[in-house]
Amino acid sequence: MWLWQLATVHFNYGGNWTALFNTAPNWPRPAFLASEDIYTFPPGSLGYDGQMYHFIAHDPWIQRGTIAALDDPALRYRRILVPALAWAVALGRDSSIHAAYVAVILGFVFLGVYWLARAMVLRGRHPAWGLMFVLMPATLVSMDRMTVDVALAALTVGFVLYSDSRWKLLPILVCAALARETGLLLTAGYGVFLLSRRRFADLLWAATSVLPAIFWYVYVNGHTPHQQPPEVGTLIPLAGWIERVAQPVAYPLPRWQALAAIELDYIALAGVALMLGHAAWLAWARRWNARAAAIYVFAAAIIFIGSRSVWEDAFGYGRVVTPLMVLLAAEDAAEDTRPRLAFAPVALIDARIGLNFLKQIIGVASHLLK
Repeated sequence: MWLWQLATVHFNYGGNWTALFNTAPNWPRPAFLASEDIYTFPPGSLGYDGQMYHFIAHDPWIQRGTIAALDDPALRYRRILVPALAWAVALGRDSSIHAAYVAVILGFVFLGVYWLARAMVLRGRHPAWGLMFVLMPATLVSMDRMTVDVALAALTVGFVLYSDSRWKLLPILVCAALARETGLLLTAGYGVFLLSRRRFADLLWAATSVLPAIFWYVYVNGHTPHQQPPEVGTLIPLAGWIERVAQPVAYPLPRWQALAAIELDYIALAGVALMLGHAAWLAWARRWNARAAAIYVFAAAIIFIGSRSVWEDAFGYGRVVTPLMVLLAAEDAAEDTRPRLAFAPVALIDARIGLNFLKQIIGVASHLLK
């Protein structure tokens, strides 16, 4: 992954590593970054989430005016784990934040691969299955656009591996809630399982894992402006997914490229449906353990996500559903000869994500073949 980043930065972005943050040309920047040579994309680009977390990594404690450069300061700052780790690795030095941020992303990729390989070995599978973590949508998007979702994906693998170990699981649940708010679904699923087994002492212990997130959320709310909360949930099952299927995106591309993008959109959405069907099958088979409980909680959350912004493209919902992919793959590996069914949605969603990489791949290949 690092070699790919090195190649695309060198050949496509003139060696400027800040291109990975996908900063929009007209996006406001904190005053303390005015002197930095931040790569900006051509006019018309809206940038991507990575630019927000890059700014936060320079100002994790909300002391330097970064909130003026964020689209939703409270939401972005709640996802503090990756930016704070980058700040810590850089020892708070602005000049080292970029390299530290990339190192943190790659560190979580390493953890995800290592933990998934170990989980597969414990289920009697070949450790090479761990390399599938590299192809998870959250991993690919984080590699390309420096989003924080790879951290939650890796921590989900840690949840799978250590769900039977109280003291190893606690820091994973703590970090998951600080990586992204959907990390709280891991704790919710684990809590439901403990409640069903009447393990009340363990349930109380698991509940303490959300305290750091609660304290941080309160701190963030006290230091960021209050905004109208976005409409994310819906009471209509699969409303967001159905709307996305019924109303394909009108891409401003040449006709054949637009048609290819729309067809691959449908393939990716079919991958999500396959995942939800897999989760339903596990429920029908009465599979029940801590990992299965987390599967059902994540599946229910995905079913009731109604936000158009989440379902807008595979880069968006692919990141959101990656923890469910991980949980299904690990649970399926415990039963099947090979966990191919669980990894099938990865291929379906990656097909659409790969289309967004096509221009970069052509740029790298054209230089290498000269």
